[in-house]
Amino acid sequence: MKHPFRFWMTSSVAVVMAALGVGRSALAHDRHPLSQSSRFRVTETVERIEACAQRHGLTVFTRLCPNVQTYGEPGDELTLIVFESSDGGTPVLMEGPASQPEIPLAVCVRSDPTGGAEVLFAGSDWDDLPATVARDLTELPIMVADALRG
Repeated sequence: MKHPFRFWMTSSVAVVMAALGVGRSALAHDRHPLSQSSRFRVTETVERIEACAQRHGLTVFTRLCPNVQTYGEPGDELTLIVFESSDGGTPVLMEGPASQPEIPLAVCVRSDPTGGAEVLFAGSDWDDLPATVARDLTELPIMVADALRG
């Protein structure tokens, strides 16, 4: 388990966009050890996840569609969904004084070669978080799995 050097909750889209690097970290496989495949295209996968979020105690904080030419292969589709905790705001964490801020309550939905999509997670391996935030992070992959059924 990782212990955050810094932890805060924010309602600022600018802070979230800066922390995400507008997609840079969302595409790094080594930072997203968890993923789920979707048989649905990116747009439908995003719509299903957003519709299911509220049933699991989460709301969509923001949806970002960064310039794929900068971050992916030509023809790829990419959407980042950042969720708001049930406590309000979205958590931002730093592992150390020189580390980049991370937004763990987010998923990256990107197209895959089969015509479906892949949903990437940052993971919930943080320790010493408020109980509600820890629950939200644990709930995130469960919520995505629920959204992709059917």
